[in-house]
Amino acid sequence: MAQTHRPKQPRVLVIGLDGATFRLIHPMIAAGQLPNLASLMADGVAGELRSTIQPSSEQAWSAFLTGQNNGKHGVYGFQQRRPGTYQFGYVNAASLRAPSLWHILSERERDVIVMNVPMTYPPEPVRGVLVGGLLTPGPQSQFTYPDGIYNELVRECGGYMIDVDTERGRLEDDQLLQLAEDGVRMIQLRANAALYLARTRPWDFFMVVFGASDRLAHKFWKYWDVNHPLHDPQAAQRFGDVLPRIYRELDAAVGQLVDALRDDQTTVFIVSDHGFGPMEKAVYLNRWLTQRGYLALRAGSGLSPGQQANAAMRGALRRAVRYLDTPLVSSAKNWAFERFPDLKGSLYSSMAFSQVDWPRTRAYALGTMGNIYFNRRGREPEGIVAPGAEADALAEQLMGELQTLLDPATGQPVFHEIHRGRDLYHGPALADGPDVVGVKTSSYHVVTADWQGGDEIVVPLGGALHFASDQSGQHELAGILMAAGPDVPRGQPVTGANLVDMAATILYAMDEPIPASMDSRLIDGVFAADALLKRPAQFVDEEAMRTRQSSDVSYNAVEEARLEEHLASLGYLD
Repeated sequence: MAQTHRPKQPRVLVIGLDGATFRLIHPMIAAGQLPNLASLMADGVAGELRSTIQPSSEQAWSAFLTGQNNGKHGVYGFQQRRPGTYQFGYVNAASLRAPSLWHILSERERDVIVMNVPMTYPPEPVRGVLVGGLLTPGPQSQFTYPDGIYNELVRECGGYMIDVDTERGRLEDDQLLQLAEDGVRMIQLRANAALYLARTRPWDFFMVVFGASDRLAHKFWKYWDVNHPLHDPQAAQRFGDVLPRIYRELDAAVGQLVDALRDDQTTVFIVSDHGFGPMEKAVYLNRWLTQRGYLALRAGSGLSPGQQANAAMRGALRRAVRYLDTPLVSSAKNWAFERFPDLKGSLYSSMAFSQVDWPRTRAYALGTMGNIYFNRRGREPEGIVAPGAEADALAEQLMGELQTLLDPATGQPVFHEIHRGRDLYHGPALADGPDVVGVKTSSYHVVTADWQGGDEIVVPLGGALHFASDQSGQHELAGILMAAGPDVPRGQPVTGANLVDMAATILYAMDEPIPASMDSRLIDGVFAADALLKRPAQFVDEEAMRTRQSSDVSYNAVEEARLEEHLASLGYLD
């Protein structure tokens, strides 16, 4: 198929570098290692792009692709409580309650190509091509629109990788080296696939996300960061260049795409959904809630025979997993995980909540960031916290005590911001969101599934057992933004940019009106003042922004097991 497009219609190319951070980019540009990113920054504008609260991929990309806050798009974590139960299911594109940017563009008869953006599985019909990204169970799933694109990419481009296999538990040196090579290959294959689709399909909007900068930063941060408490100079001789190499490969891919696809009608955006920084300690938040009397556990003597057997199994698995997670017996660990691939993931609800005495519990934490939910009457099946004055009093008390949750080594608060959920979010999905939100730095990894028991709340990573035991990097709020194009000033900094505002900024660059119901607005400084005077942003009320009804998770049992494995390996099931 030959590419055709309307030559005088403005187009947009978005290149997503998942989790990319100026922590690496700035020193590498100064060293002359990222010439293509340096050229874009000199030719346009650049600055930090503040992520969402929380800065987790499923929430961040949902805000990007809908231009809405969590209260409208409806996503608050990788796992969310199924209505009327204490069971937790995985989110995906069917969970979104607001239309995507490419849905809006397709309805306006603009051609789109969307590749590997998280929260796009299962794929929705678009005017063009959509290839699903993170939260796709695997290539065996129907993750492209139209169907058959995956086989075409494999045939025409020499292969295609949705994501790297980050394994489970600790990785040996040869596995780490293979992971690094897989990350490089994934970048190269995706660049080839993007160029192929752009060459064979018409497009007005083209977006591709590269995930290696996120996946490998989780595993390799400590080797690059000489100030990380787990940094080992000897290990760094082997692995210290892995992250810089990934960034060099990403720079090369950016150069290929920009050289091939940019013209005088195309605006280029380079974005990350969040940044990255050192992860140093685990914070056992449900353990803290228990100690403070907000979360109640059933006494062992009060359990039924079946529950006692289940508790005994959990205790044995705690001991087994602790043993399997030691490097000395990695072969045994691999043996167990090969035969029981969903070991960690399938136990999440059991480990986190099976012993909770819900009729005596007022609050519980869910996810790895700092979200706390009240056990609300009328929302949770055994809820005891009444809406209104009772919930307000509980929030005031809990937020005050959260301020006293300190890192014993530094004396500093674990959460540098604490909010009511209703102060952060608004919209029809507000009732599904957290009641109290603690915001932390990358240094802390919140653990809600307590694998080992104990009394300590803040624990150094080297001595803690949880899904992130082999990780040393974590998300932070400060992502990246670069833009260059016909109406973009040259060599200027951008300040105060927010990820949710990318949707409106992209629509303006395409000379499309912005839905008035969006929370998204133009990012200051991206477009020249004279361009904005000549062509002011237009807002429109339109049917395309009607609220979508959220559906239950649309994974089958096999897909959910595969997804559990992948999310567990990335530390998202603590």
